[in-house]
Amino acid sequence: MKKTRLLCSILLTLLAVSLLAACTEKDPDTADTALTSAEETKPSDPDENLPILEQWVAGEMEFTSQTTYEDPLYDAALDVVFTNAETGTTFTMPAFWDGGTSWKVRYALTELGKWTWSTICTDETNTGLHGQSGVIRCVAYGGELDIYKHGFIKTEAGTRYFMYADGTPFFYLGDTHFTLPLESIDGINPEGCVDYIKISQETADEYGITSMFRYIMDYRAEQGYTVIQSQQLGYYMGVSGNSWMGDAEGTIFTHGVSDMILAKFRELDRYFAYIAEKGFVHAHTQFSYPEELIELYLAGGIDQATIDTLCRYWVARYAAYPVMWTTAQEGDKDHYGFNGCTPETNPWSMVMESIAKYDPYDHPSSCHMENSSVTAFDDFIFDDLESHSWYAAQYNMNITDTPNWDMLEEFWNKSDAKPVVNYEGQYDHFWCNTAKARAQGWMAFLNGQVGYGYGSQPIWSIFWGGNESNTVNSDERGEFSIALTWLEGLHSEAGQQMVYMKDFLEDYEWWKLVPNFQVTSDTYFTRASDQRYSVATVENKLFIGYFYGEITRNKPLGTLQKMENADYEVVWMNCVTGERTEPIVVTITDGTYQIPKKPTSDDWVVAVKLIED
Repeated sequence: MKKTRLLCSILLTLLAVSLLAACTEKDPDTADTALTSAEETKPSDPDENLPILEQWVAGEMEFTSQTTYEDPLYDAALDVVFTNAETGTTFTMPAFWDGGTSWKVRYALTELGKWTWSTICTDETNTGLHGQSGVIRCVAYGGELDIYKHGFIKTEAGTRYFMYADGTPFFYLGDTHFTLPLESIDGINPEGCVDYIKISQETADEYGITSMFRYIMDYRAEQGYTVIQSQQLGYYMGVSGNSWMGDAEGTIFTHGVSDMILAKFRELDRYFAYIAEKGFVHAHTQFSYPEELIELYLAGGIDQATIDTLCRYWVARYAAYPVMWTTAQEGDKDHYGFNGCTPETNPWSMVMESIAKYDPYDHPSSCHMENSSVTAFDDFIFDDLESHSWYAAQYNMNITDTPNWDMLEEFWNKSDAKPVVNYEGQYDHFWCNTAKARAQGWMAFLNGQVGYGYGSQPIWSIFWGGNESNTVNSDERGEFSIALTWLEGLHSEAGQQMVYMKDFLEDYEWWKLVPNFQVTSDTYFTRASDQRYSVATVENKLFIGYFYGEITRNKPLGTLQKMENADYEVVWMNCVTGERTEPIVVTITDGTYQIPKKPTSDDWVVAVKLIED
């Protein structure tokens, strides 16, 4: 029996060795399959399972507080620190209370790669908010919007133009919405406005409009506008009645972030998010009309610490979007001395500084200036603040005679090369007609500025646009009353003509243009008598001239000087229709070129560019 068992054991051992040898032989037909199977069993890259966010696009995380605070805005503060594990780049984003026990951080990642995040709460016992951590992976943006392809807008000391994060020049063409929250986001008309502003349901159906606000944003995005200029204002009802962030009992400055104000913020979030979704930069003021904060602050009803906390909250909700801060409407220098306000006591300077303190992205910051008839360049107070990085100018450009260039020249000579925008001029079909609305844009870009805030009644301001008593008296085109629906205002001719301007200038190095304020024999351009124009150059290798009005119809337009004796390409564009002439080549032999008369009586722009090898 024992011999039998031993024999069976030997046979089984030999069989096992044989099978093992057979399994280890590599069959050419099955080797690849075996390798693939082995690879599938390897553990995957742990980074592949991390949450993903596209670069520059806002994301959001929510945290649940373990404590219910009586006054969350002041009883606790939550920050989230983001660190790029590869580069070491770090920034701190304030979080915001969003009702009940919900706290949220809204953030955008500025670099590709793996980011770690951790939370810091002033109440360290609140484990729902304090000591949380995680990892997220930032991947390249996959869409077509320039603001996310190139990154947020920035300024650089000594540089006159805005640029994207990667250094690409940014063309500022703004559309103005000074009563933004009154533009219905869920309906076809603003509530409470005069009837003639509204459109009919039949018209809405014809255009496919279900949301007034979204239709406007879609239309401007398709045209090519790059900036939305907004203020969070309601219908004007006196000093304390012009803030959408409030009610008849007061504003955010008196209520704080109450349930009512919180509901307003959530509604405002929808506007900010859609503006960002369409790829616009959002240049906006904070909170309310200047009078409300000034009145309350000077009466001792609010202190700097409270202002600082409210600014922190504003940054937490909106800094992760592509924004620019414009602080307050006509707040620089003292809001016309309202209620005894002085440059030294103006509380809006505190707002600008606090916004900048909490903003981890260093978005461009300015304050919408008072009218130039009151505030000259030397009167500004905000430009001395460390956070001030550009000028949101307001002035009336005279186009009937020789242009009033004095203030533009002051900006050019005294602004320390900060970008200047014609942020508020005169608005189309309100204070001016199509011709002047169009001219303001060209004259801004050809006179040292790098942006224009176009606005059309009744889009720019619903309550002013609905004032039937207003008429327009503008240059030789005459006077007319204003009675446009919001859709007609949106489709105004000048709104499209500004796009022709943008398209034309973007074919050239517009950000390098140097204006010609003094027309003498020592400059690069001398005009013909009585011509209405603006001319700028890039190193005398490119000249762009804008000529407008009936007076320029049948006369030579002036002479370019100090040119190279070489071939130049000449292209004209009709500023009304956008039509361009075929390029012609002119040969310069004496350093000058006499610009001939315009092809027609419309406004025309001409580009004369050196042909370089």
